[in-house]
Order: sequence, then C-alpha cells, then structure tokens
Amino acid sequence: MERPDAIFVGAELEDNLSTRTLAAAVRAAGRTAATERFDGAADAARVAGRIAARDPALVGLSMAFQHRADEFVGLATALRALGYRGHICAGGHVATVMPETVLAAEPIDTVLGHEGEEGIVALLRALDDRAAWPAIPALGWRGDDGAVRVNPPAPARRDLDAFPLPVREGTLRRHLGLPFVPLWGSRGCYGACRFCAISTFHRLRPGPRLRFRSPESIAAEMATLYHDHGARIFCFHDETMFLPRPARTRERLDAIAAGLRARGVGRIAVVGKARPDGIEPGLLGHLRESLGLMRLYVGIENWSAAGLEHLGRGVTAEQNARALEACRAEGVYGCYNLLIFEPDTTLEDLEDNLRGMERFPDIPVNFCRAEAYAGTPLWHDLRRAGRLRTEGFATDYTLSDPKARLVFRMVREAFRDRNFAADGLANMTMSFGYERQLLRHFLPAGERGLAELVREVDALILEINADTRDKLARILRFARSPAAADPAAVAATTFELATEINVGGAALQERLIDLRREMNLLAERSGAWREVLAPAPGR
Repeated sequence: MERPDAIFVGAELEDNLSTRTLAAAVRAAGRTAATERFDGAADAARVAGRIAARDPALVGLSMAFQHRADEFVGLATALRALGYRGHICAGGHVATVMPETVLAAEPIDTVLGHEGEEGIVALLRALDDRAAWPAIPALGWRGDDGAVRVNPPAPARRDLDAFPLPVREGTLRRHLGLPFVPLWGSRGCYGACRFCAISTFHRLRPGPRLRFRSPESIAAEMATLYHDHGARIFCFHDETMFLPRPARTRERLDAIAAGLRARGVGRIAVVGKARPDGIEPGLLGHLRESLGLMRLYVGIENWSAAGLEHLGRGVTAEQNARALEACRAEGVYGCYNLLIFEPDTTLEDLEDNLRGMERFPDIPVNFCRAEAYAGTPLWHDLRRAGRLRTEGFATDYTLSDPKARLVFRMVREAFRDRNFAADGLANMTMSFGYERQLLRHFLPAGERGLAELVREVDALILEINADTRDKLARILRFARSPAAADPAAVAATTFELATEINVGGAALQERLIDLRREMNLLAERSGAWREVLAPAPGR
C-alpha cells in the first residue's frame, strides 16, 4: 500500500469538497495525498487502522462541526494508540474559532484555520522545521512553554480559479439512477446572519465575505464531470448561488449555461441555495430552462418578524413567502428549514411559524433550534449576557420565555426521531419530493404512469406535512393551557405525542418507501431516462 505524504479525513455523506480540495492542493505541489471517510464515532477504529497502516507524514482532520469535534479527537487518540507518530493537524470551522480547545487535545499537533489549500502545503514542507511555523498564516500550535500560539490569517484569496479542483476518484453516487456530484462556485455569503458559522468563518479574516469562481471555470469543470464521469445532477454547495441583485444572478448563471452548451453538455439538473431576497418573479423559471435548475434550498429560517430580527436575517416574512411562491409558480422544487427556537423565542413567535408552515402545506420543511456556534454574533451575545453554557466543544443556552422553553422541551422529545435523525421522516420527505421533481424534470409530461405517480407523491407530502403541523399545534395549545403548569401532565402529553408521531410516522414512512420504489421502477423502464444517461453525440 502506497505511503502518502498526507491523508485528509472527513465525512463523506456526500463528496467532501474540503478534504478533496486539500488533497488536490497537495498533489498540485508535487506531493502525494489521499482521503479517508469518517462519518461517525463507530468508524474510528477502522479509519485509525487504515491510516496507521499507511503511515502518512501528515493527517488532516476536517473538523467542520462542533457536535462532531470530540469524535475527531477520539480518532486522533486512536491513531496515537496504534503507534502513529506522524503529524496531526486539525482544520475547518472548529479549528478556526476554537484553536485553544482543539489544541488542549494532546494527540493533535497543530490547527490550521480558514482556507487551508496554501497553508497545508506550507506546513507539509515545514513539518520538521518549527522555526518556519510563525510564517504560516492561521497556523496554531503549542509552544515549548505549553501556551497556544496562533498566527494571524492571510487576506482571503480573491482569484478562486487559482485553487485546484477537488480530487474525484471512484464512482459517483446515484439518485434514481442518475450520477450526482457536488461542486462549489463561490465561497462565503452576502448575508450577515447572527447564528451562521459559515458567515463567521469568512468574516474572521481580511477580504471580501463573498467570492466567486469565473463562469468559464465552473462550466469547464461541469463539462468534464458530465462527459468523463457521467454526472447528470450537479449540486452547488455554495452558501448562495444567487447575488443580491437578481439581474447579476441571471447574467452570471446564463454565462455558465452558455459555457455548458459550448462544451456539448446535454440535459442536466442543477441544485442550489439562495436567500429569499435574491429571488424575483421570473428568475427561477428562466434558470430552470437555461441552466436546468430544479431544486432550491431557500433560506427561510423563521416566519416570525421577531425571530427574523433576532437571527439577523435581514429579510421579512413576506420576502420569505414571495420566494417560496416563486418556486411553486415557476416549477422549481423549493424546500427549507426553520430555526423556530432561538434564545428569545416567544409562544407568539412559534404560532407565527406554524402559520407560515400552513401557508405552504405542499412544501416539505423541518424545524429545530438555532445553535450558538462558537465565534458567531449569537454566541458572543449569549456569552456577554451570561446565558451561554460551555463544556469542551459543546455550547448550550436556555430559552428566556418559560412557555417557549416548555414547547422546546416537548418538541425535542416528541419529534426526536422525525426531525432530528438523518434518516428521519422530515429529511426523507424532502428527498422524496426531490426525487419526484427529478422525474418531472427529465421525463416528458406524457410519460406513461408519471402523472398518476406524481399525484400520489404530492398527496403523501401534503399528508405528512399536515400530520407534523397538527402535532406541533397540539403542543402549542397545550402550552397555553392550565395543564402546562403540571409536570405530570407535561410528561404524559409529551409521551402520548411522541408515541403518535413515531407510530404514525412509521406507517407514513412505509408508504413513502413504497412510492420511492415505484419512482425508481418508472425511471428504470423509461426510454427517456436512458437517453439522459447516454453519452453526448460524438463522445
């Protein structure tokens, strides 16, 4: 087995663009690099064994999420227990905003904050030359006296085309049989949301908060993925595909579409994200026809005016509504999440959010709490107010309003499996609607069996959404009742609702799985579907 200079470790639930881009940067510098998939604590022993057997000079840990940080520390500990004596460096959001906490873990040698493509190459060249470390931007380490030293970051690089493209090895994942690939066309966001870890990540260094690759570069990469890897579904992991001014969005994305046509790219599906204030009537329908836009994650986040203000969204509930109405009217599958719980949520705010969900009963939605990610304005606000609780990498807070706090506790228990599990019904319903949209996007309207199947899928989504709203409404009504003051009544009602949600959800999930099977069968037998997969003429 080849001994690489570096192995980069991160989750691979989808292609990890961070670890793959770092591996590409190391290879571009004339060194060898590989990636390892690490999706959870259960993988630690296997992943540690594989890495230790290859004994790279450097192991890079992609610590993007606080809730998984301890798992990466555990992996580093397991590596050391197997006798690995190479260099372990942590990167990502956690390493950027919590370097001291990361370096409190003895197995980890350094942290590399912010974007790491250039820094990781510099570190790899200087592993045995600690005197060179103070010149590496955003590098942190423990000095001989035990004190943590962190270098200031370099200004954000404006020319994103200069970065290497992610390593693409192995076969692509498939959705309804169509090869799917994630990619990035920008870094950062023009928003300034108070809870957003990604906005904070880009704000904590000099330079613009939002940068773009050129349309030519993106079109060239997509064409290579289309022709050489068979990709037909392209998912942009940008925080926003759209600019603040819709006219500029149209100009930029039309340039990408023109580049694709010039390179012989056929019918594709494009998935992206957008803030509501970047959408205007007519834009989505145009992009559906020109670029193949078929799914859009819309940053709704909250339907309450107070909640939107507290979260620093910079949009109104009516802007939220107009964005989803545009998705519905212009044939793009919109979906969204709600952060209905934030530090100062009231019962009235929660009722506003329920009314917003009722306004769009056909659009799948999930809801949860806004977390206080380290370094964000929300985190700083809570810390200054003495409301932030921290333990290691974990941060927590208590909602200020007693009734909202009760609703949060009940929702957290009753909706635990439906809303908060990766394979829970809420996430499955979003994927279910996405697969339906794939069929509508690629198949002709007259395809045998399509219209009836789409009607069944739409009806089930309506039923699932209605069931979720009904259970949330019951919790809100209970919170307003005198029984909410009785702990025994709270426990009994929560248990009753959890049982209904889980038992009823299991039945709904079985029907969903049956219909997904039918969607797959329809795609498999469709000649039009096979034409989508066929190589472009002349290839």
